[in-house]
Amino acid sequence: MKYLNFLRRHYIISASLALLMIAIIIARIYLGVWLLDYVNSVLNDIPGYQGSAETIDIDLYRGAYKIYNLKIYKKTGNIPTPFISIDKAKLSIQWGALFHGRIVSSADLIKPVINFAINKTGTDKQTGVEADWTKPIKDLAPFDINVVTFTEGKLTYQDFSANPKVNIYIHNMSGEVRNLRNVVNQTLLLPSTIQIKGNSIGKGALNINGRMNILKEIPDMDLNIQLENVDLTALNDYSNAYAAIDIRKGSLSMYSKFIIENNKVSGYIKPIATNVALIDLRKSANPVKVVWETFVSLVVEVFTNHTHDQFATKIDLQGDLDNINTNTWSAIVGIVDNAFVSALKKGFDTNQNPDN
Repeated sequence: MKYLNFLRRHYIISASLALLMIAIIIARIYLGVWLLDYVNSVLNDIPGYQGSAETIDIDLYRGAYKIYNLKIYKKTGNIPTPFISIDKAKLSIQWGALFHGRIVSSADLIKPVINFAINKTGTDKQTGVEADWTKPIKDLAPFDINVVTFTEGKLTYQDFSANPKVNIYIHNMSGEVRNLRNVVNQTLLLPSTIQIKGNSIGKGALNINGRMNILKEIPDMDLNIQLENVDLTALNDYSNAYAAIDIRKGSLSMYSKFIIENNKVSGYIKPIATNVALIDLRKSANPVKVVWETFVSLVVEVFTNHTHDQFATKIDLQGDLDNINTNTWSAIVGIVDNAFVSALKKGFDTNQNPDN
């Protein structure tokens, strides 16, 4: 009798566990369908844009869910590339922040792509300025996002109206932004750290590092942006489309300090081109382009520092976010100073590392 009671209890427990597992599986499937509808509703509620995700995978044990094949397109302009595409986005609770008494989330992005673009007729641009992108981000995250990491990212600028078509990009991008919600070390004025690496068209190396504070209505930030050893011939489509210039050889490096404080912008951009040579167009059938190319070649030749074989300048930035001014006079002075006084040095000006 005792044995029969044991078997009966065993079967009851086994059946209950089986029913519980079936209920969990059904709930998980239903929750996934509901969540996919919710995500697509959020993506389609972005002003001027429409989007969708392909599938949702829920991990109840880790308090996370994954969005696959997310794409967002601009509604107008017939632009043939999405503004945003992400192969996989994982949104989850950041368990480590619980030790600091905060419930926040993290976002891990695989192959995120942002495409700035101009349509084939040149009548519409895809820049994202029409929308408040903080709203869909807040709606999709289970809690305030504190950490963002990404790998295999890409940033492009494409002009489909240009001939030849312009396609400039930074790819192989990876990076992280940490402590966005100021969970750790709350005494810092710029509590969040930023680190981004990537490669540009022309095999240049991009490095961005700095700090920021997004808790302000208008975020403050202090960034160092470094792009080195770009093969200038890879930019010929761009230079041809916008400046009617062909480049035979040369290398470009750029160093920029970008600071935003209380909506005020300051900093500089320091481009340095070395070993530059333009294509000889004297045999070209286009006389206007020959004259223009000859003029540009002469300017570059005159204002090149021949000791270092570099054409360079430093352009000051100032103003506010609604009206960033570039100081044209400082750019001219920088060209002259580099050519005839003292060659500009590669790298940032002294004491310009925001981590110091």
